Amino acid sequence: MSDTISDDQCTMFLVRHGATELNLKVPTVLQGNGIDGPLAAIGREQAALTHQFLSPYAFDAVYASPMVRAQETASIIAPGHAVSIVPEIIEGDVGRWLGKNWDEIAAEDPEEYRKHLEDPAANPYPEGESANDIAQRSVPAITKLMQENLGRRILVVAHSIVIRVVLAHLYQIPLKSYRAIELDNCSVSRLHYHQEKLKVIVANSNFHLDPLCQ
Repeated sequence: MSDTISDDQCTMFLVRHGATELNLKVPTVLQGNGIDGPLAAIGREQAALTHQFLSPYAFDAVYASPMVRAQETASIIAPGHAVSIVPEIIEGDVGRWLGKNWDEIAAEDPEEYRKHLEDPAANPYPEGESANDIAQRSVPAITKLMQENLGRRILVVAHSIVIRVVLAHLYQIPLKSYRAIELDNCSVSRLHYHQEKLKVIVANSNFHLDPLCQ
């Protein structure tokens, strides 16, 4: 796009990474920040469709979580750009539930499972992070990126829990309810920063992924 952004504004396209093999499992297997696998074939297709969708926009900078799935997605969406790593937007630590699916967790750890689903902000993943922990590191990091990129349009690729927690914070939704926010693999959320205010323009835009759903 040829439109320019004024020097006191920043536009961020915040994208969830493409699907991995574990994302495709039913029920989903928790990979958190402890399993660092690549995108599945469909995840690469999702990223390619996202590249096409966002191709009218010229990115001034590209950022991603330290995880392979996020960096790979960023490289497909914005080929030719250097991808800068942002440690604070790494996926949540799911503790001892790493590599387990939700059915296994419910059967093996029913009380912790119940408490965590009731309030993930107060009850962390056992031996891992809570939604509040993740918000405390990711919300300031996202805000800082926008403050450091005034007058620019940037791409940021992160993860399900991180993005939903950020969106919950901006929508002023209690963090205990962050899972109410839907977030598809390679969905696009657009954030805008102006005059020290950060707001959501659109969340979980996924129309560009329709060719994979036909």
